[in-house]
Amino acid sequence: MLDQLSRLRLSADGTIDVSHSSPATLRSLAEDAETTLSTIHQGLGALGHLLAHSAVPIEDGTIGADSLESLGFLMAEMGDLAAVCVTVAAQCRRAAASKA
Repeated sequence: MLDQLSRLRLSADGTIDVSHSSPATLRSLAEDAETTLSTIHQGLGALGHLLAHSAVPIEDGTIGADSLESLGFLMAEMGDLAAVCVTVAAQCRRAAASKA
């Protein structure tokens, strides 16, 4: 996905300028963004499941609070990335469809 993003131009306001991209590139980027989104959702779900089953080690200090804090920040950032993936995929699919 990052490789595909580097091929796109940005408009003056810093958003993706889809008008200068081929439909094939836009569709490919949309697919990559959707794959990334799916991977993030599955990973965050798995982390949540593991955290739910780690209550005792967290409570007794076996798993440190700093590790839990870092994991929380990671999960928040991954959630933000997932939101961006949805936006990018939607923009690319809409632009590719209008060019077809």
